Amino acid sequence: MNAWLHAEMGLVNIGINFTSMVAAGGVVTLAYLVYGMTGFGSSIVAIPMLTQLVPLRTATPVMLILDLAAGMLVGMRNLKAVQMKELQRLGPWICIGLVLGVTVLVSVSEKPLELLLGVCLLAYSLWRIKSRGEFRQIGDGWALPLGFSGGCLTAVFGTGGPVYTIYLAGRLTDPEQRRATISTLITLTAVARLLLFSISGLYRNPAVLPLAGWLLPCGAMGLAVGARLRNKIPTSSVLTLLWIVLIVAGVNLIGRSAIGYLG
Repeated sequence: MNAWLHAEMGLVNIGINFTSMVAAGGVVTLAYLVYGMTGFGSSIVAIPMLTQLVPLRTATPVMLILDLAAGMLVGMRNLKAVQMKELQRLGPWICIGLVLGVTVLVSVSEKPLELLLGVCLLAYSLWRIKSRGEFRQIGDGWALPLGFSGGCLTAVFGTGGPVYTIYLAGRLTDPEQRRATISTLITLTAVARLLLFSISGLYRNPAVLPLAGWLLPCGAMGLAVGARLRNKIPTSSVLTLLWIVLIVAGVNLIGRSAIGYLG
């Protein structure tokens, strides 16, 4: 509790007001509830809404810390189910995408990045609703484009999980293997991003660590509730609601970016 209060004071001192902190806590709780139920989705839920409250270059490294903590809790529980061959196919292309994505994050202004995030969210969510949650079997050659694009999106927005899911759901039919492999992949990419973000100076931002300290208990609460609800609420219903929320978030990001350009 003392650590949480210390984080709160740190955020107040750097200009993040209490209302924004409470809103950010609610966003992160919801994001990790989804993560606990599905094995992915934390950043893709949180980042679009957190960028309404804090800058993208603050939100992305904060969510990295939370994802790393959650991935170590969830992804390492069932290592026997992790499919290492698929990780080895994706790994090199993800690494290339991560390096390129971090370069873009630290060098490009935030408005075009927010516009890109909005477009990606809108396109992906509409596609998932239309596909009704079904994934086609795909060949291992898809590791290159999906690994590379997932690495780029992971570095810039922390939202590569859905892209990795497209690949692994098309390769693995066993739900337990798919969940364990996706969670482990998210953890490994989080470790790689932590190194790249530290080298690039993103963690010198004074808002990042206090905000992460404030949000960690919120994420833990959402994760615990999501794990309890996993077998009580149909995943398909959760995902349908998720895609609708992300469509709204995507439209909002696109509209806000367009107004910024016009202004």
